[in-house]
Amino acid sequence: MDNRKEEIIEVAIKRFSHYGFNKTTMNEIAEDLRITKANLYYYYPDKNALIKDVLFAIAQEANQYEVAVIDGYDNNLMNTLFALLELRANYIRKYYVLHLSENLEWIKGLELTDVLIEFHKRDIANVKQLLTKAIKSGEVKIADIDCASLCFVEVVRGLGIMHNIADIVTGLPNVNKVDKILASQKRATEFIFEGKIVSRTE
Repeated sequence: MDNRKEEIIEVAIKRFSHYGFNKTTMNEIAEDLRITKANLYYYYPDKNALIKDVLFAIAQEANQYEVAVIDGYDNNLMNTLFALLELRANYIRKYYVLHLSENLEWIKGLELTDVLIEFHKRDIANVKQLLTKAIKSGEVKIADIDCASLCFVEVVRGLGIMHNIADIVTGLPNVNKVDKILASQKRATEFIFEGKIVSRTE
């Protein structure tokens, strides 16, 4: 990606994060960049294309941190899962307005279905990588790692949506809910893996 596109994405993230995707215009982004609207359209023919790259940029950054957490697994699955949940919670706090937008029907019609599916698959792959490490270390016993990875991601995401329903419907974001979501996700994580922990190296 060239430097100009990176600059556009950086500026777009700031405005999208404050006003949301739907209430931000390409003209406003061009003004923030101090370029003409025509110049902006040279790089992004429409807002949908820009939204796609914004989501990719945020997800890519988050994924790099998640992979680092997984690579740092030290025979304590619960601590590592909690670290992943806390990392995700920090990103949700930072981009809460965008997080709510991901769950709106209008964004699913912007040819972003494949993008969101790709993010979902990557989440599952990351959890599977961590569970594989935990199984190989002898810390846990899981009969079906694919099912376990999928279920964990679906439960965690489902809890996030459940707690955000009011904000999604009203369009009034309340970032304070993130702590409640994180606590709920941690409780579910303990419940899911209760009885599966074989040993824990202190």
